[in-house]
Amino acid sequence: MGIEALLRQRRIRQLDLEPFLAVDVGSSLLETLQAMQSSGSGAALVVENERLAGIFTERDLISKVALASVDNARPIRDFMAPNPTVLSPEDSVFDAIQLMGEHGYRNIPLVEGDGRLAGSLPVAKVVEFLAESLPQEMLALPPRADQRFGTADGA
Repeated sequence: MGIEALLRQRRIRQLDLEPFLAVDVGSSLLETLQAMQSSGSGAALVVENERLAGIFTERDLISKVALASVDNARPIRDFMAPNPTVLSPEDSVFDAIQLMGEHGYRNIPLVEGDGRLAGSLPVAKVVEFLAESLPQEMLALPPRADQRFGTADGA
């Protein structure tokens, strides 16, 4: 089976996903940052009435908080990215890689068909899956997916 076929066949649900961090829209910026730090998570899924309302990532911290003088008691809803792009746990790893590559996402919220929050897919988990499932292929890939070499390198 080729790489693309494997990626299209493997469902996100089949990956070894870790517990995700979810905070309420009313949680303060400080509470969210403390939760992210203690959990070691690079993103917090922001929920309202048990539904995904947004995502707050390390990028949001840098772009919206770090250089500004903000009150860290303000609610996280003021800093989150609202209505993030989501995937279903039934979507393929190929779909996740494509979405991450096209938009530069490092965390994708996972939502069940009925709208329930199911988790988060960090890019590190995708890389881990690729390295474990396709070690030889990963070593032989060029740095960019669209890169083609005219001749073999080496002796």
